[in-house]
Amino acid sequence: MNEEGKRGPLDYVIFVIAVAMSAYHVLIGYTGGYEPLFQRALSYLFGLVLIFLIYRKPSGGGWKPVLVGIPVLLAAVSAYYPIWEIDYFLDRLYYVDPLRLADYVLGITIIVLTLEAARRTINNALPLIAITFLVYSYKGIAPYLPWEFGHGGATFAHIIEHHYITYDGLWTTPLSVFSVYIFLFILFGAFLERMGASEFYVKLSMAVAGHLRGGPAKAAIFASAMTGTIMGSANANVVTTGAFTIPMMKKTGFTPETAAGIETAASTGGQIMPPVMGASAFLIVEFTGISYWTIVKVSVLPAALYFFSVYAIVHLTARKNGLVGLPRDQVPALGPVMKEGWFYLLPPIIILAVLMTGRPVPYAGLAGILSVIILAAIKGGLVLVQKAGREGVTAGEVLKAIGAGLWNIVEAMNKGARQSLPIAAAVGTVGLIMGALFQTGLGLKFASMVTSLAGDSLLLGIFLVGIASFVLGMGLPTSAAYIVLSVMAVPALMELGESVGLTLLAAHLIVFWYSLDSCFTPPVCVPAYTAAGLAGANPSKAAWSALMMAKGMYVLPLMFAFTPILLLNQPLQAVETVIAGFFGFTAMAAAMVGFMYFRISTPVRLFLTVSSAMLFWPGMLLHIGGGLILGGVFFLQRKRLLSEGEPDIAAPPLEAV
Repeated sequence: MNEEGKRGPLDYVIFVIAVAMSAYHVLIGYTGGYEPLFQRALSYLFGLVLIFLIYRKPSGGGWKPVLVGIPVLLAAVSAYYPIWEIDYFLDRLYYVDPLRLADYVLGITIIVLTLEAARRTINNALPLIAITFLVYSYKGIAPYLPWEFGHGGATFAHIIEHHYITYDGLWTTPLSVFSVYIFLFILFGAFLERMGASEFYVKLSMAVAGHLRGGPAKAAIFASAMTGTIMGSANANVVTTGAFTIPMMKKTGFTPETAAGIETAASTGGQIMPPVMGASAFLIVEFTGISYWTIVKVSVLPAALYFFSVYAIVHLTARKNGLVGLPRDQVPALGPVMKEGWFYLLPPIIILAVLMTGRPVPYAGLAGILSVIILAAIKGGLVLVQKAGREGVTAGEVLKAIGAGLWNIVEAMNKGARQSLPIAAAVGTVGLIMGALFQTGLGLKFASMVTSLAGDSLLLGIFLVGIASFVLGMGLPTSAAYIVLSVMAVPALMELGESVGLTLLAAHLIVFWYSLDSCFTPPVCVPAYTAAGLAGANPSKAAWSALMMAKGMYVLPLMFAFTPILLLNQPLQAVETVIAGFFGFTAMAAAMVGFMYFRISTPVRLFLTVSSAMLFWPGMLLHIGGGLILGGVFFLQRKRLLSEGEPDIAAPPLEAV
């Protein structure tokens, strides 16, 4: 929709900068990129300027141009300085050549603005953590640190130089990944969303699952999974699918907290759903040197298992509370829905096809964007042809349709840039944290401490990493938590896992999956709070419900370490692991919910817990034993159902899991 009439002068400035930001990143993907410092600094310049233009503070009865303009001007100057003085930045001897006055002033400025940008777009926790790491780096603090955390310390000048002048601070890997990979795929999602794909995914999900028991909740799982193929943001996924599925869940009997929890857990899974996974997936490419296509391939089976784990809990919870699906007349028919929008399924497939050919990841993003534009043009052309056949079409109408199509492209570029801003702020701030880790050597010390505490036990080491992730997830978004943990924890996991053949990819995926709990770990869990807002639910209870629904997020990393689920070159073992995993999550869901066809006693729930553990752990005999326990409980419950019929269960409200 054309919103031109709603824009004021400042909005037009923002619009032009946002479109220019998208065009610049498309050029990066098309040309293969520019000199690294130039490329990252210009990308960050766009991001910072837009953040302070869009996330501006009101003062009094309106916006004060001076208060808005000062941080914008400072952001532009401090981010443009490395571009203007590119030769100076590249030629100087780090830590040897003295800093200029401009280096001090603009270095301090951009660090402060980076922290403020993160505070405005994300939360207070991330900049506070970054400040802690910066203070920790300072030489004056070093003598007072306990020996485990002690270091030589850096002078104030070296801290500024490290973070602003070198590649090891603000301009390090996260910002590189943002400029090369992440932005293009955010833009791809914005194009597909503008085309109407999200609405189609929700309709298709309702057509498939709406009539089932607890249908809207199951539709939310399917919709979030499909939306996850084009959108790597859990919060965007919640907003896109939850606006429709949450009211429908409440209508069929789910409490607001449970509906919000289901939507959050399902949308969190969107970050592990190929081909467009979360920002952290692109960081894995950069940190490991492993191709994105390899990461996509090994992520398919774990993603399927995760969504099944949520589905199993939803199904048994709905059965426990006697819920039914929507009436057939309220569920769209599958055939007409597919006929209306089957082409929305093509762009993710095209991305996969490009990745399979071995082309660079940015080319896959560009191919996805181009496919959306072509499909939209074909769709619009067919509409004109049909209208011409019925009543005729004038040249003016054709030109108007072409103009509308071009405007949609520009609006999608505007939206994509806006959606990228929280991630731009996050990668900038995390660059400061990574810089402090490199400057002080804390990452290696943390890895040494984990290895020491875990002894020779990889299992205990993974538990310690999970605890660290849980704590970090209380304040950091997924990508930030993953970056910090990967630097500190992956070396420890690799050392502990050497005896069992733990691969580098498995170690990074363990950290990546654990980092996803930031989506539902209070006190800062934006997706859960967003879902709670849509549901009219208590935010803390919604986050707790999401934590219960997303238990698979904690189990699957253990499977990465101890089972062959990631070893696609061993298909028989991988298939056995996946089948056992499906039964394992069924047993776990029954134990958690305490219901199958009838209520399950506490001793039987304990047996089911043991069954799920046996099914998750590798070994044919363990799988058979766990399957027999689950099968025995199922047989007894089924036999009782055939003799007694469905239990008489009171109507909603629904119990929370």
